[in-house]
Amino acid sequence: MVAQAVDYLAMIRAMPPGTVAMLNYISWATYEALLKALDEQPRYRLSYDEGRLEIMTVSAEHEKPAGLLPHLILVLAEEMDVEFLSLWSTTMRKQKKAKGADPDDCYYFKNFKKVAQKKRIDLIVDPPPDLGIEIDVTNRSLSKFPIYAAIGVPEFWRYYRDQMWFYGLVESEYQPVTYSVRFPFFPPETVTVFLRKGALEGTVSMVKEFRKWAQT
Repeated sequence: MVAQAVDYLAMIRAMPPGTVAMLNYISWATYEALLKALDEQPRYRLSYDEGRLEIMTVSAEHEKPAGLLPHLILVLAEEMDVEFLSLWSTTMRKQKKAKGADPDDCYYFKNFKKVAQKKRIDLIVDPPPDLGIEIDVTNRSLSKFPIYAAIGVPEFWRYYRDQMWFYGLVESEYQPVTYSVRFPFFPPETVTVFLRKGALEGTVSMVKEFRKWAQT
């Protein structure tokens, strides 16, 4: 392991839930060494942008909407008869662009068969996810837009302060959109409503009501 990565590991593992650390002038080799050392430890999210490394530890505040949202996407896909594959927080990175990130969730729709048998995603040969999702406790995901844009993720959902925003990739930049690119009848305000319902009334009640909405 890169010596510099060893120096950072103790600090990272001591971070309490819901905290963020920023490190500058980090080499790509150190970033990859940290990814390897923290592999299979889902409490950490790392993002890398040309030497700037951000480390976040997830909290209960973060995990509640993160746990509810996949149920909504499943209902949408079922009602539209669209197959998909979720790779959760699988690291997406491109060394040539010196950028990488761990999304809170990511989805393959159009290209899911191309990655279904892959144990590792290599964006040199594999397509990027069709949808990336970030659950913000702080305002951190805005700084990650250039990373996901460079990776080529066409749609990005951001949940922050109990509200959802949708973004579409337009000429290498994300622009706010009023409806999902993948689900063109689906506005971000509807996600907000049903995530609040799920948090208050439970997952089953949320799913039942959302299915009724989707079917209309």
